Amino acid sequence: MTEAQRREFIGKVYKHRNALAGKLLDLAEKHPADPIAVEALMQAVWQVNSTPWPVELIGEDPVRKKAFEIIRRDHIRSEKLAALCQRVSYGFCKEYETFLCAVLSDSPHKSVRAVASLSLGRFLNSRLQRIDLCRDRADLAKEFADLYGKEYHAELERQDRGEIVKRIEAVFMDAAEKYGDETLPDGEAVAERVSSELFEIRNLSVGKEAPEIAGEDQYGKRFKLSDYRGRVVLVDFWSYV
Repeated sequence: MTEAQRREFIGKVYKHRNALAGKLLDLAEKHPADPIAVEALMQAVWQVNSTPWPVELIGEDPVRKKAFEIIRRDHIRSEKLAALCQRVSYGFCKEYETFLCAVLSDSPHKSVRAVASLSLGRFLNSRLQRIDLCRDRADLAKEFADLYGKEYHAELERQDRGEIVKRIEAVFMDAAEKYGDETLPDGEAVAERVSSELFEIRNLSVGKEAPEIAGEDQYGKRFKLSDYRGRVVLVDFWSYV
């Protein structure tokens, strides 16, 4: 495909998914007491637009807000919500934060709350990084504002970055304190995941001093990253795996 054809195809996929989400919402509303209702609602909001494609290309998402309202009202105690918590942690929408906070507050399942706690921290951190990008790129800021709401985007840009970082760290530390011994669906303990997330925030964020790296170059010569202090360095991580 050409670039234009590829974008057209992406737009069709998103619009098809939005239409399908409407049908899933209808199904859940027609059969609210059936176990299929929560499954249908989760699928209705499963499409997480982490890439800010222009709204004129992919269309509006008219289902998301109502679907999350019904999930919070009727299904917040479902043990099935852990997967959705993980899914939305990579998104940007305001509804995701509200949903994750509701799960933390109202879910009776400790394992689900554990996932929600981690997901909230990851969501807030990911959102902060995107806002940082928007501050440097007016075109990206417009796309995010068009997709997720101008007032929401403007509110995020007005927030104090330092205070947001403190909140993110507090969310992760709270997850470790309350759910550290819980095992995540991938087998990793919550405490281990929190340690990894906090290390990245505190040591690998833009503007932080790069951690030391030592090894051999392609000629077998030993080197350290600090040998190049003061010079522009491109570090390319790759693997055969």
